[in-house]
Amino acid sequence: MRIAVLTDVHANLTALRAVMDDIHAQGPFQLVVSAGDQLLGGPRPLEVWDTLEAAGITLLMGDTERDLALGSFKAVPGRGLRRDLILAVFDWTVKLLPADLRERAAALPKHLRLQIDDGPELLLAHANGVNLQDFIWADTPAPELDRLLGPNPPALMVVGHIHAPLELEYKTTTILRPGSVGLKYEPHWASVAHWAEVWWDPTRAAWAYRVHQVEWDHRLEIEAGRAVNYPGVRILPGYEAG
Repeated sequence: MRIAVLTDVHANLTALRAVMDDIHAQGPFQLVVSAGDQLLGGPRPLEVWDTLEAAGITLLMGDTERDLALGSFKAVPGRGLRRDLILAVFDWTVKLLPADLRERAAALPKHLRLQIDDGPELLLAHANGVNLQDFIWADTPAPELDRLLGPNPPALMVVGHIHAPLELEYKTTTILRPGSVGLKYEPHWASVAHWAEVWWDPTRAAWAYRVHQVEWDHRLEIEAGRAVNYPGVRILPGYEAG
């Protein structure tokens, strides 16, 4: 079984199309999963939702889907222009998305567990094994990792939430964060999207994976944002590079 996993599209249609083209080129895959945060953080949430649904991609809930349905955004740290823009993006997105779509997004499953031939489990989730918001860092302490893996730790857990890639071995679990599709904070990744290929290796009776990196043109999404008066154009990936 081959699975493609993408996370954190954040309403970036240009990056999503690049990733989907690459998934198609690397395929076929029996399952394609988007692990949350599809709709907030870019100028084209409706187009992203329609594209994901039309492709038959299995969608999981992220913390932003939950927040959009509630109409209340999590606390944004700090002060200044960036914080104001993030809050303006949230308000803009809430007004743009129909209430029924926000409700559908908030009703998405929070995780997906898979098992082949009674082997070890694969867990796909947005942030961790127990909730939508707590972070897994490279230096997360062992007691916190025990909590975030949940009562039944999988052999492989693939998550998003933090947008930079991470591979972490802890006890009997491999934690893989391939990196986001649509929103990167590091300048050298402004036009780079990541996704993961996961497959069951019957010879080893284990899950295996490979992370793919795809280039996309950040200028196209900036132009799309300007065309719809998206309030967060200045914080889109690549904006500062021109």
